[in-house]
Amino acid sequence: MGETGLRGGGSDGGPLQVDVLGPVRVRAGRRDVGVGRTLERAVLVRLALARGMPVPDGRLAVELWGDGELLRPIPRLRVLISRLRQALGEHGAVVSRSPAGYHTDVIVADLRAAEAAADRVHAARRAHRYAEVRAAAGEALRLWRGPGLADLAAVPFAHAEAVRLEEWRLGLAVAGFDAALHLGAECEVANDLSMLAREHPLHEPLARLHALAAYRIGSQADALARLHRLRRALADELGVDPAPETVALELRMLQHDPSLRAANHEAAQRISITAPTPPGADERDEWPDNDCRATLPRPTDLFVGRQRELAAVVAAVTRPGLVTLVGPTGGGKSRLALEVGWRVAATGRRVVLVELGSLRPGGAVRAAVAVAAGAACTDIDVLAATLRGALLILDGAEHILAEVRAEVDELLSWATESAILVTSQRGLDPPGEQRIEIGPLDRVAGIDLFLARAAGPLTASEHADMATVCAAVDWLPLGIELAAGLTRILTVAQLARRIDARVRLLVGPRGGRHSSLRAALDWSHDLLDAAERAVLRRISVFSGGFALEAAEAVAAFEPLHPADIAPVLAELVRRSMVTVVVDGDGRRFALLETVREYAATALAAAGETGAARQRHRDWFLEPATVKSP
Repeated sequence: MGETGLRGGGSDGGPLQVDVLGPVRVRAGRRDVGVGRTLERAVLVRLALARGMPVPDGRLAVELWGDGELLRPIPRLRVLISRLRQALGEHGAVVSRSPAGYHTDVIVADLRAAEAAADRVHAARRAHRYAEVRAAAGEALRLWRGPGLADLAAVPFAHAEAVRLEEWRLGLAVAGFDAALHLGAECEVANDLSMLAREHPLHEPLARLHALAAYRIGSQADALARLHRLRRALADELGVDPAPETVALELRMLQHDPSLRAANHEAAQRISITAPTPPGADERDEWPDNDCRATLPRPTDLFVGRQRELAAVVAAVTRPGLVTLVGPTGGGKSRLALEVGWRVAATGRRVVLVELGSLRPGGAVRAAVAVAAGAACTDIDVLAATLRGALLILDGAEHILAEVRAEVDELLSWATESAILVTSQRGLDPPGEQRIEIGPLDRVAGIDLFLARAAGPLTASEHADMATVCAAVDWLPLGIELAAGLTRILTVAQLARRIDARVRLLVGPRGGRHSSLRAALDWSHDLLDAAERAVLRRISVFSGGFALEAAEAVAAFEPLHPADIAPVLAELVRRSMVTVVVDGDGRRFALLETVREYAATALAAAGETGAARQRHRDWFLEPATVKSP
């Protein structure tokens, strides 16, 4: 936290640093370094914010120019890096290149200093040392020179980062005001608190402190009027009711609760807020107490790709209702949901994660939600109140779909202002469900993921073999991660030569359904009924796409009839086991190669390989005029 320098500094002025709490400033010691062009400053800031970790080329290009905006983003990125190095002069070497991407050891000096102060805020709050909280919050806030990254507003990544910085700045201010009220200093902060509350009329913790300050100064009517304005604004702007803490404070004011007058009293503590957590704090060494992300696993790897889907899901869960991530096994649904959770939690909103994989049918979904949410009991009204305004993530619902659907329906009927994000291989299908399909990664993201998860540096000459490996696992994140892990013992070329045995080869260290590609496919296969398993294994004889009529001809033998195939195939599509492609001849179906290989093994185990292949040959040898169009 306390670092102030870096390797590779020049001889005059000290090591290179950037400041982001205001317009971007690049400096060597006290001497400004002129980096005049916006994109040059932007790429330096983006690399510095990665804190020494490499940023893959594809990801960096998207974050600088936007997804799909450039025909040849990588060459343009290289030109940009070259110009940045020229602009930095003697400091140009601080921007380095590795097979995993560009990186720098340049420190974001003002952000690091603010984070160190925020750490002291957390520590002092835990010890109830409110004078130290107030001093540390003030120290952090004085580092701001204006809105964060103010000169990079047009750059895609900088806009989201600036929003997070501003939310963090607000949280630090609220922490300082909260400490002042604990110290009985409401008169000192009344004007500043009032100004900030006017700027953020929907911020409930701030509004509660604003009202309490007015009450302590002696105006019950003014305090109640402030809470009334908050209630009206929440209803008009967001269509929600105030939080229970706000309602309780209003009631205590109406009752002239004497404890509200006393600074340092436990009753005052009950309306205070959790100290703010800085952007990127999920990468730091310590989690703050009572943090709203307490139910989320700590991130252990870099999130790669899926920027468009990530933005879509984050936007979707800002509104109440059900959002379902649907995709094949190993498609990265869980990792995407976690990233959404971390992004939402960074805004100060509560996020509750429930992993459903270990629950069996009849395994008490509601009880699992209640435990994760910290509810006092499983009564629906209590649970809904506990989840008020929160994001609830239910990960891995495909094996208990009916139970999850029932619980989601009831929860949303009570907790009307909450959002629920479900991951599943098929949708829940209630009215109002917003379904977001998660498919394979694109080529750039797939290669970036392989590089990020590989055991060591790889060279550009290995990209062709990497693409071969990624394509063999259908560009699915689980397969790519497992394959990249094998670079501890195999070169990429060796891996590419062995990848035909992908289902047996790709085994990783994780337990459960993600411990290997076979385990993930076993999990999905076990959820199918007998007819679905039969159709899946029989259509594995198609090496490419196929029409419904072809599936009926090949898969409809004992105990299935041709009329059974269409509804079973439709269910396999809903379960993300079969994909649909629309072309000029209508809808065609296909299996991912990993699924096809797995299903072919099941076909052999069932003793049906000969029969299925014979029917496959008969279908293609049959005169075209006899076949349905």
